[in-house]
Amino acid sequence: MSDLYEILGIDSSASDSDIKKAYRRLALRYHPDKVSEDERIEAEIKFKEISHAYEVLSDETKRNNYDMYGTDDAAGFNGGTYNGSDNPFDNFFTSNGPEFTANDFSNFFSGMNNNSPKKSKKTEDAVLNVDVTLEDLYKGKTIRSTSTRNVICKRCEGRGAKKAATPKTCGNCEGHGYVTKISRVGPGLVSQQKVACNKCEGSGKVYRTKDYCKRCQGKRVVEETKILEFIIEKGCKSNDSVILKGESDEYPGKETGDVILKFTCKDHSTFKRQGDDLYTKFKIPLVDSLCGFSKIVTKHLDGRDIKVSTPQGKVIKPGDFLKIKNEGMPMKKSSWFSSKTKGDLYIEIEIEFPKDNWYLEKNDLLKLRNVLPGDRKLNDSDVLEENIELITDFTLVNKNNLPEYKEQEIPNGHAHANGHAHPGYDDDYEYEYANPQPECRQQ
Repeated sequence: MSDLYEILGIDSSASDSDIKKAYRRLALRYHPDKVSEDERIEAEIKFKEISHAYEVLSDETKRNNYDMYGTDDAAGFNGGTYNGSDNPFDNFFTSNGPEFTANDFSNFFSGMNNNSPKKSKKTEDAVLNVDVTLEDLYKGKTIRSTSTRNVICKRCEGRGAKKAATPKTCGNCEGHGYVTKISRVGPGLVSQQKVACNKCEGSGKVYRTKDYCKRCQGKRVVEETKILEFIIEKGCKSNDSVILKGESDEYPGKETGDVILKFTCKDHSTFKRQGDDLYTKFKIPLVDSLCGFSKIVTKHLDGRDIKVSTPQGKVIKPGDFLKIKNEGMPMKKSSWFSSKTKGDLYIEIEIEFPKDNWYLEKNDLLKLRNVLPGDRKLNDSDVLEENIELITDFTLVNKNNLPEYKEQEIPNGHAHANGHAHPGYDDDYEYEYANPQPECRQQ
């Protein structure tokens, strides 16, 4: 509970004239109209304290009661009737001698933050955000950046003043190293928070201007510029980070913070990454899906051309994937039970069918029908057989235009290791070419 004499900055033996002078001096200093906007709330509260202290101490009867009972609450009661205060908590109490006073209730909350502020033991980390490409994560990349930071002044060894200089108590925080910041949290409610004094930087001591270190001008630190190197290892994932320990700002008595590089991978036009595996698509004509092919299917992230030869007679169906082992993303660390250093490359095959009326002569259709395997040929006599209906009125519908139904779980479905099922991906035609191996054409 604040002492009224201390609020006015006077002794308990002060005369009426001393009380009036002290009130005028403080009222002029803390009047809400005399301070800046950000200090107005704190000034209003301080001004009310000063006014209340003056109201009690300038009245002879109230002052005697205060000196006798030692509380400003006792000075405000006369015969069991409270004479008045603008404290919003007064409405919670009865008028016949409260056992728990209004100011006790208020001080309970304001006292919750009375502990000294905890000083940070580490300077703030510096964070850099950059975008990288999938090629950067595949091959690795070194990023260099110019850094300007504060370092402890070597001339004064972080004191901010000459060696022979004698510090004096900071007048802003009165040597405590912190000040009380008051803010309004609701009607009649305020919050007190103790923060480090910005004048003495929490030390409680200041030096005269003429004693400042000539190099740092009393700031205790000076600026330093250097080149920082961030090494992004092969196989790093998007949203990973590289940390350079102790490369942030320095300050006397604190551990130096870190510089953190956070990188995000941009979308790639050809490849999609899932874990350590890569996915891409390749389109082939229908004849290649039936007869096999030997083609360059993609250009890899390091510039190599990947050429694949499929076995003749192995039919590739729409939605099939070619799985090429160890052509995915590099792995940063291999597990103890696996010697793999890279993920796999999955190439989804898209089959391009010929356009309508692609044949030159009707005989071409007959040749193709006779070459391709299938059911027995239909002829005119088949139409005349009993229970056969010839349908000539139909419409071709693309799969994207089919009616939508609620998706159901397919039993015994094959799924990739990461839990994604691939349509048409079956053990009977999973392409893991051991012989011949995919060719890589170097550029």
